[in-house]
Amino acid sequence: MEKLILGNGKVTAIIKDNTSTVLSKSQCDVTSKDQVRRAIIEYRPDVVINCAAKTNLEFCQENKLVSYEVNTLGPGNILDACSDMAVKFIHISSGCLFDGNDKIFSEEDRPDPKVWYTWNKIWADEFILNHGYENFLILRPRQMISARPHLSNMLTKFSLMSRISAIKEQNSVTCIEDFSDMINHLISCDATGIYNCCNDGTLSPFDIAVQIKKTINSSLEIEEISYANLLKLLPNRRVNTILSNEKLKSTGFNTRSAAAALEWCLKNYG
Repeated sequence: MEKLILGNGKVTAIIKDNTSTVLSKSQCDVTSKDQVRRAIIEYRPDVVINCAAKTNLEFCQENKLVSYEVNTLGPGNILDACSDMAVKFIHISSGCLFDGNDKIFSEEDRPDPKVWYTWNKIWADEFILNHGYENFLILRPRQMISARPHLSNMLTKFSLMSRISAIKEQNSVTCIEDFSDMINHLISCDATGIYNCCNDGTLSPFDIAVQIKKTINSSLEIEEISYANLLKLLPNRRVNTILSNEKLKSTGFNTRSAAAALEWCLKNYG
C-alpha cells in the first residue's frame, strides 16, 4: 500500500514509514491544483494523506487568506485529483471543531466553530463530505502529544516553559504514535467517512503539566487558572472538547488510555 503524504510537520514525522513518500510544501504546494495533480500522477499512490495545514490560531486569525487557501482550498484540490484518479484520500481534520466538555461529541454531532482556524477546517470537511467521491477518510485528532519533541507538540511547549497557568477542564488526547496505528488500521479495513481519533479517557492541561514537572522539567511552576480567566488572557478562544472514539473501536481497534499514552510519551520523550 503506497502512501503519498503531503505536508512535513510533526504528524508526518511519525506516521511515515517505508511505504510512504513525503512531499514538503516546496515539493508540492497543496494550494496549487497543478502541483497536486502532477504529484499524484508521478508517484501513483494507493492513498494520499493530507497533513498540510496552518494550525496556529493566532496566525490563522491574522492571515485569513493564507489560512483559508491551505486549510480549505488545499484539501479540495487534493480531493479533486484523488477523485479523478480513483485514489483513497485521507484528510487530517481537527477535534477542535467542538466546544464544551459537558458532553461527549460523536462524528454525528454538529460542529461549533469559534475561530477562523476551525471555520477553515469545517469548510474543508463539508467540501469532502459533499463532493460526491466516497473513498475518503476525515480523521479528527485532539490535543496531540508525542514522545518526539516538536515546537507544536503540547509536551514540548509545556516543557520549555518556566511557569504555566493551566486549566483543569478535561479534554480528549491523541498520542500521535497511536494515531499512526489508527490510520494504518483504518486503511487496512478500507474504512471511509469521519472518525474521531483519540485515546480513551481524558486529561486536563493541568494534569499534563503536573506530569511534565515530575518527569522532564522539575523547575516548571504550575498555577491553576479558571477557564474564564484563561480566555481573558488569550487573543483567540481555546476550546475544551471530549470526543467519542466508539466508532473507531467498532472497527476492531484497541485504544490505550490517555493517561497511559502520556506516561509512555514522557518516559520515551526525546
